[in-house]
Amino acid sequence: MRCAWLPLLLLASGMSGCAIPDPNPVPAELARVLFSSAPADQLSAYRLDGELVRRLRYADLTPGEHSLQVRYRFELPGGASLNGFGEPRFRTCILALTYTDFEAGKPYLLRAERRGMRPVAWLENTEGERLVRADVLRCGPGV
Repeated sequence: MRCAWLPLLLLASGMSGCAIPDPNPVPAELARVLFSSAPADQLSAYRLDGELVRRLRYADLTPGEHSLQVRYRFELPGGASLNGFGEPRFRTCILALTYTDFEAGKPYLLRAERRGMRPVAWLENTEGERLVRADVLRCGPGV
């Protein structure tokens, strides 16, 4: 099956490092979740079905329902101080979603971005259709 967003994803990730490219085909019996965010942001796996994930991305998933939590770190807009100098400020949020219909052999894309001080994230299929939106569980400077 041809992925409509995969060539663009690979091009963008090669230029900016914002997504985790995966040139390996998805195993026929499993589903795969890839990540996409702005180049300076950090998006990583946090929990899968309630269990802590010890690496940056998820292992391939069995078909069916799964609950995903990700850690999303982004720079706050507006500068670090009144005079514009100093260290940038970052915000880290835990985002969660549950999708009930992961299909075997298919890749999915979890996209995250900030809108002002609030994060938004959603899961897409290969056609770019939004399947489910993530909920913000908590945010802070070092969550």
